[in-house]
Amino acid sequence: MKVVIGAERRPALVDAEELTSLSVERAEGVTEADVDAALRGAGAGTAAEGHAWLSVAWLRGEGPGADPQWTEAFGKMIAYAAGKGWTDPQQESVRAHLS
Repeated sequence: MKVVIGAERRPALVDAEELTSLSVERAEGVTEADVDAALRGAGAGTAAEGHAWLSVAWLRGEGPGADPQWTEAFGKMIAYAAGKGWTDPQQESVRAHLS
């Protein structure tokens, strides 16, 4: 699963079915500050120090939420991330590498 910040500075969820990884990719010329502003503006999270903290609710809302298998697998992904310390205590945000 990836969140892409393109030249238009809006986050878009791609590869939502790929639930074994999570990253934020940015177009050339998009700074970390641009990513932070784009995520905050969309209610999708924040970015700083090479990582993004993505809203679990936003990710769920952008994914194929009508698919019960995806919803279950997404929940398992978040639980796995929580076990590694990659979520906030309430599991409202999940950490992703910013590239």
